[in-house]
Amino acid sequence: MIDLELHSHTHYSRDSLNKLADVVRACRAAGIDRIAITDHSEIRGALRARELAPDLVIVGEEVKTTQGDLLCLFIHELIPRGVTPEEAIARVHDQGGIIGAAHPLDTWRAGLGYDNVARLGRQLDFLEVFNARTYEPDKNDAANALAHEIGLPGIAGSDAHLLREIGTCRVRMRDYSSPQDFLAALREATLATRYSSSLVHLGSRLAAMAHGFGFDQEKRD
Repeated sequence: MIDLELHSHTHYSRDSLNKLADVVRACRAAGIDRIAITDHSEIRGALRARELAPDLVIVGEEVKTTQGDLLCLFIHELIPRGVTPEEAIARVHDQGGIIGAAHPLDTWRAGLGYDNVARLGRQLDFLEVFNARTYEPDKNDAANALAHEIGLPGIAGSDAHLLREIGTCRVRMRDYSSPQDFLAALREATLATRYSSSLVHLGSRLAAMAHGFGFDQEKRD
């Protein structure tokens, strides 16, 4: 069995300061076997992190669509910000990746919402049924119920923007050989879940301020 962290950010997101090498070290220390780096509408950090630790990193992206945020995994080409969910799904599938809804029912952040998830149905590959940064636990509960209703596997994500958040949530499942085998394994996975402190949002705001004051992403790693 392996432990996976499937929702995380680096300094290539404008609300995180996590250096790539530090993310790799944090994963090793926390016993994370695979980490999906899912920066906001950005994959350069994930691609560079995979060069540092090819055994560890899944290249991903959290793309902001016209209707809400989607998590893209096992991709190698950027999904542009501002496309429709249908276009994002098609672009991810065309490159052999998989795609699901991030914090789908979270009203504080850009979740797709019930109607959009129900409309897209099994065009999606999974739902994030537990997000450690969600303010309202009932939103995670409702996302889990919706995944069962549609017949989609669920993931738990730390949504880690700070190094100490890595591994707050993890997916435990058998190893896999391809993105499609990953989905098969995910249907039998165990989700280890825990909420983050509300203070982590302050950390993200401070990181965003640092970027706003001219923090240079390109020179960090």
